[in-house]
Amino acid sequence: MTWARGTMGGSVRRVNRRLELVLSVAAIAAFTTGCATFSDSDNVARVGDATLTTDEFQAQLTEVGAPSDQLLPGEAVRAQITTWIGEQLADADTPGLDADDVAARYDAGIESSGTVCVSGIVVEAGDTAERVAAELEAGADFSALLEAENLDPSLGDAGGDIGCVTDQQVAEAPEVDFIQAIATLSADDPFATAPLFDQFGDEFAWVVLAFRPFAELSPTDADTVTAAIEAAARFADADVFVDPRYGTFDPTTGEVVALG
Repeated sequence: MTWARGTMGGSVRRVNRRLELVLSVAAIAAFTTGCATFSDSDNVARVGDATLTTDEFQAQLTEVGAPSDQLLPGEAVRAQITTWIGEQLADADTPGLDADDVAARYDAGIESSGTVCVSGIVVEAGDTAERVAAELEAGADFSALLEAENLDPSLGDAGGDIGCVTDQQVAEAPEVDFIQAIATLSADDPFATAPLFDQFGDEFAWVVLAFRPFAELSPTDADTVTAAIEAAARFADADVFVDPRYGTFDPTTGEVVALG
């Protein structure tokens, strides 16, 4: 998205997609000492009754181009184990969740759902942003304010749709004000304002952020949100074991992470 007075370092309009961890040939080519080694016995990981043996794991690595006689970076090893675990959990039933549960979790905010979808209006100054937010709080029509106040043509063309942001994106952008503001939104607290900065760190505009309730999501966004919430529920209840030599399974992210 192109903003007035330049382009932000990271586009505010991000469409959340389910993140699939894959092990690239480039990643496993970066072999280095002091990384992970493999035992000749025991299982690398287990999901329920399904096990990933050392031989099976080595075969997976060989299939994507990793020589069997070299050490692998720990990050690459964990990524491949994460991929295998995700495959085992992909078809698992989501415990105790129906459409109403998904909607309630999403509307409660990003801490509950892991994803939040927002719309925005870009204005010139902070006092204008506060006024527009107050009008929205009072029940003003978002589309009318977007047409009257918005300074970003591309955002206007999109109907104000900024997209969906994940908790992982929030964690990766602790110093980006508008991303952190998005993380505060929910159906009970649907509006926020934040400054926008160019690549030089200079403030050039403000954005008024509006939470989009589950009932107002597009079919694509609703499917994305539903998939993320169902995956999180599967991870939380999953019977997963990873050999501590390789890491541990983090149910909040669905990833294998390093110990310590």
